[in-house]
Amino acid sequence: MLILNLKRVFALRGIENPFTTLVKNGISRPTATNLLTNRVNSIHSKHLEIICELLNCEPSDLYDWKPSKDTQNIETHPLRKLRRDDSIEGYSEMIKRIPLDKLGEIKNILNELKNDES
Repeated sequence: MLILNLKRVFALRGIENPFTTLVKNGISRPTATNLLTNRVNSIHSKHLEIICELLNCEPSDLYDWKPSKDTQNIETHPLRKLRRDDSIEGYSEMIKRIPLDKLGEIKNILNELKNDES
């Protein structure tokens, strides 16, 4: 089953109030509620674009795949890339626990990753 999991990406981006963020960016209150609680069967392409621009992500980043118990060849299935780790810890919380002398290393790694995309 494909699940729209916006809360995961908002948490990874350090956005603490996804509902307010969606509403401020032009998504109606009822639609924002439905999107965040996964009470949708489809998502309007306009909303998908707004969310992806806001979170700097691809549409596939917003989905989780929970294979049914009848799914065969899970490890080779094309949707396997959408299987996500259920434990979401915000990166900002992780960084708070890293010793200060190691933060420079993280900055260097992030800069390298950023430069790889340029």
